[in-house]
Amino acid sequence: MRFVIVGPGALGSVLGASLADAGHDVAFLGRRSPHLEALRKDGVLLTTRQGERKRVHIEATDDPAAAARADAIVVLVKSGDTIAAMAAIAPHIQPGHIVLTLQNGLGNAERIRAALGDGSRVLPGTTSQAATRVGPGEVVHTGEGPTLIGYVDPVDAPVAAKLARVLSAAGWSTAATADIATWLWRKAAINAAINGLTALAGVANGAIAANPDLLDSAELIAEEAASVARAQGIELGGMRRAMLETAAATADNRSSMLQDMDAGRRTEVEAIHGAILAAGLDAGIDTPAIRVLAALIRAKERQFERTANDDE
Repeated sequence: MRFVIVGPGALGSVLGASLADAGHDVAFLGRRSPHLEALRKDGVLLTTRQGERKRVHIEATDDPAAAARADAIVVLVKSGDTIAAMAAIAPHIQPGHIVLTLQNGLGNAERIRAALGDGSRVLPGTTSQAATRVGPGEVVHTGEGPTLIGYVDPVDAPVAAKLARVLSAAGWSTAATADIATWLWRKAAINAAINGLTALAGVANGAIAANPDLLDSAELIAEEAASVARAQGIELGGMRRAMLETAAATADNRSSMLQDMDAGRRTEVEAIHGAILAAGLDAGIDTPAIRVLAALIRAKERQFERTANDDE
């Protein structure tokens, strides 16, 4: 299959390398940056979960027209960049084009459908795979976990199942599901806790399981998110075990929010914490821990913006 990965950051680079190693035709589509230029010139320098370092040569471009030749487009841009990225490729999307989102946060599939129109087949998905970018063109696969591809319309079930088989054969354990809403909320609850706490504390994911105070805090935050999901008829179950399992499986990973903090970039606080807060407000459910966490992350982002403006 021909895959175009929109947003070849750390995780997108790992996915692209995995698919290319499995014999698929892969192209990276991103914004001009030192990372994209390194990918274009030298390919991905990947450190695998087994510690093997290898270079995988993959086409890389900033030309949105690359999307026209895709059998499947995988969206992995930051949630806040979704609308701009989709507006760029929209003129090149054909009826029936398959678009899979594996982004963090809530509402990404809806934003993609709104941007691309009714002709494309947008599949919401989520993944527990984890990766870190250590330099331009160089990434480390830091955690493994299941990937789920959902479908809203039963007519898309065969497509979701085919993509699940392809990703599984490439080393990403993947399944198709009609109940993707539960898994998207579960991932959002986990991200709200682990990403938010690790970003503010400046620690890798494994610290959540190792530090009782952080684990208790993570459980509190995730349970607040679970209460909002419950109001929508989605039951996530007890979240403490989910915190422990996720932190253990991705112990060496520096969460995407922490990586953004380290780089002084805008985070995905709005797509994760902001989306949960908004849903809680609609349902009449107070989420004070998430509200405080979001306020602290937003304050950090404003600090980055002031520093950047001072440097201009």
